[in-house]
Amino acid sequence: MPYTGVVLSLVAAHAALFLVLLGHWMVAAGLFPKATRAFAGIYDARPLRATLLGVFTYGPLAILFLQNAKIPGGFRILVVVLAVLALLIAFIGSTGLALRIGRNLSASGDLGQQVLRGGVMLALVFITPILGWLFLLHIGLASGFGAFFLAKPWKGSAPAVAPVAAEGVTTPVPALS
Repeated sequence: MPYTGVVLSLVAAHAALFLVLLGHWMVAAGLFPKATRAFAGIYDARPLRATLLGVFTYGPLAILFLQNAKIPGGFRILVVVLAVLALLIAFIGSTGLALRIGRNLSASGDLGQQVLRGGVMLALVFITPILGWLFLLHIGLASGFGAFFLAKPWKGSAPAVAPVAAEGVTTPVPALS
């Protein structure tokens, strides 16, 4: 029978990973709202292309990072920097997936509410033991990496996709003063 300390440490590790994922998605949505909408638009229009692009670009970087011990001294730092940068890009791009899920859960909510709701559901899927850790987390981050590069947020003309409202729900229009 497992010790209470082991069980509590596993629960704490899951809670920490949950909050880290959710925090990255909320900060990315708050800092880059237009880009987040563009990432969600990529998930609406071309989710398979984003996933395949991410698997073939983010995947080799992740594998290279896992093989970092076999790399000669000077290149190790470069590999670590590239891997951390790729992970950050994957987190930012997967904010669009959280928004895409959140739009279906809360069509009348604002961007923050939609990302929060979608992010909670997505993080719960990602921290699911075995299936989430070994498969869904990596596919989700790879698709976020692909969505980031398909949306091209570094260009000023990233297409911002307006939130889709549910039928019968009216969205308030700000008054002009």
